Amino acid sequence: MEKTEIPKRKKRAFHIVFWAAVIAAILTAVYIRANPKWKAAKLTIEPAGRYFEIKDTDSDGMTLETRILPPEGFERVPVQDGSFGEYLRKYPLLPDDTNLPVYDGTTLNLPDIPAIFDISLGDEGYQQCADSVIRLYSDYFYENKQYDKITFLFSNGDECSYNDWRKGKRMLAFGNRSYEIPAGLPSKSKQQYMNYLKEVMRYAGTLSLQKESEVIPLDELRIGDIVCNDVHVVMVVDEAVNEKGEKCYLFGQSFIPAVCFHIISRNEGRDTLPWFTQVQLDKDRFTIGNFGFEKKDIRRWKEGF
Repeated sequence: MEKTEIPKRKKRAFHIVFWAAVIAAILTAVYIRANPKWKAAKLTIEPAGRYFEIKDTDSDGMTLETRILPPEGFERVPVQDGSFGEYLRKYPLLPDDTNLPVYDGTTLNLPDIPAIFDISLGDEGYQQCADSVIRLYSDYFYENKQYDKITFLFSNGDECSYNDWRKGKRMLAFGNRSYEIPAGLPSKSKQQYMNYLKEVMRYAGTLSLQKESEVIPLDELRIGDIVCNDVHVVMVVDEAVNEKGEKCYLFGQSFIPAVCFHIISRNEGRDTLPWFTQVQLDKDRFTIGNFGFEKKDIRRWKEGF
């Protein structure tokens, strides 16, 4: 055997090991990127120290329907058993007069918030405005085992389905492109459901909610509908009506930084109130919380609820 053959073999072996390591590293990176891990943040719950009264509220109420009362002369619209409306009305709340929990363990002192949902947040700052709406839609379907309805668009228009996720399929996103690949094991666990939500929250937002929704007239606005523009989105979480047919609405939101979903209030003179009237929304431009909207921002996600 010639001496030159030994170095050639070593060189060939080195190339094989090198490229095997490169391929293994790429596959590992792809697997990690396509398999996010949801971890719940440790939230701080502390009193806000409110120094004023919020109208139409009962501080002892621990659900939406018991905390926030209809305005005088109004009654909540009927909702069906098992509906999204009932789900929201019975959603557990944090104690009244609580600082707004932030995902990083801090809090925001916003004493004009009439109700904060007792909802978890991821520890990486997801679940902002659009994410919180997606979370509530998805959780409702998940708890009712309507898994085929848990599917959302990314902002690039690609669909991410929970049913496919359960089968082990994952979405690999690069820039404005995403690809469905087999990169996981089939699983029906709650952890994998939360992992799925984290992936959706990474790549969905107000733009994707607009793509999945249609503009509706104010007269058709109901529980589960959204008011959404490129910047922000809020959701109708309850509705009340009086004998004249006049309506009013409760709106909920999250924002940046990621905070627990909460009810928005408004000021009228010296009063702080949780309900927004149909008259206040029936304008070319109107404000909900700190954000301005237009009539074209009143929308219904898919078929609605």
